[in-house]
Amino acid sequence: MLEIIKEFFIKHSLKFLSVSCGFVIWFGVVSKEDAKAEIELPVRIINLQDNMALVYPLIPIITAQLEGKAISLIHLKLNRSARIEIDLKNMPLGYSKISPERINFVSPSIQGIKMQRIRQTNSLSVELDTRIEQKVPVQSKVRTQAAPGFTFLNVPEIVPDSVYISGARSTVAKIVSIPTEETSITDLKWNNSLPVKLDLSALRSIVDIADSTVFLQVQVEPLDHKIFYNIPVRLIGSFERGIYSLSPSKANVEISGGKDLLSKIEAQDINLYIEFSRFSIENEDELSPTVHIAHTVTSWQILPEKFRLVENKPQ
Repeated sequence: MLEIIKEFFIKHSLKFLSVSCGFVIWFGVVSKEDAKAEIELPVRIINLQDNMALVYPLIPIITAQLEGKAISLIHLKLNRSARIEIDLKNMPLGYSKISPERINFVSPSIQGIKMQRIRQTNSLSVELDTRIEQKVPVQSKVRTQAAPGFTFLNVPEIVPDSVYISGARSTVAKIVSIPTEETSITDLKWNNSLPVKLDLSALRSIVDIADSTVFLQVQVEPLDHKIFYNIPVRLIGSFERGIYSLSPSKANVEISGGKDLLSKIEAQDINLYIEFSRFSIENEDELSPTVHIAHTVTSWQILPEKFRLVENKPQ
């Protein structure tokens, strides 16, 4: 089979050569002729004043009819360096139509091409507003979880907790926060500062943001337990002090948290109390106390869990 193909090309090699030469000559002649073509070109804004901003983005692509040598049009389409520039010099605030004089065809690398017209001439418009800068909070959408046997020393926080954005007043004023991308970070065992990307999908392209990445700071410690014995449980509110009391009057409190944190907690940092009026409001003989601990702990447990209201009748 290969011999047949080889023999075929040998017999017809002169024909192939003549056809190829003819095509090259034809292309050389045709490429030097004037031609027209419609080509999609990117749009660039120029001479926008620093104190102004676009309320809405302009269309990113414009279809232009271009005229020039055929070979130049082919090079331009392949080169992708040409563009449409819209000159906003001295453009007033508010809504305005873009006149043809403000629309320029720019081809820095390929000369001799002229723009005849563009399709969107009658529909091109722009709306300008005063540019402002505003600081907005970052909304964390990061889910975190410590590794088994570890706990967070405090709530993981975003740093910085706000970012600066700038753009048209009417647009920026509507932005109340910037969320992070939704993500989960698990199995944390040590302190760290983790980069988190901001979710900019809801921002218009005409809004500038100073930072696109923030950091999640986490402080993790080994989980430990500590028991505090005989913590008083107070009865508070309006009642006759000599008649009513709690039974029992003390409790043991087991606290779980970071090892270093637990070493700083003392018995006086634990406050247990029951509001006297709760017994009548909840119609219960026994209630669990309200617990207030001066430090942020992972969890706590009280023994016993409930306390009874005792009425000591005078003799």
